[in-house]
Amino acid sequence: MNDPAISRIADAIAFAEGYFVPGSRPARNNNPGDLERDITGKGIGFDGPYVIYATAQDGLAALEHQVRLMFKGSHIYNPGMSIAEIAKHYTFTDSQNWAKNVAERLGVGVETTLTEIGRLSNGLA
Repeated sequence: MNDPAISRIADAIAFAEGYFVPGSRPARNNNPGDLERDITGKGIGFDGPYVIYATAQDGLAALEHQVRLMFKGSHIYNPGMSIAEIAKHYTFTDSQNWAKNVAERLGVGVETTLTEIGRLSNGLA
């Protein structure tokens, strides 16, 4: 998947997770995706279930890696999933609100799929 799509989706997830709110847990932990697994090996610890990264760059790289994995497909995610479907796996708090926040940040609806977002980011839609 192209980098603009990865970056846009990562930004939208960070927004939905509250990363841009000063003092929020994702901001304190340099973990814009509020990731619970250290999928890049750059974590330096945990804050409850959430990975702590030394720098914001390390945390963003981990979130972008997670988004790339969503596009590749796994036992959890696949590129045909809508934002609403992704939300049911990504967050356990309020998946509908999370999906709404991600979609609004991207300028799409909650039923928009990863593949469609990739096309929009590439100017192909």
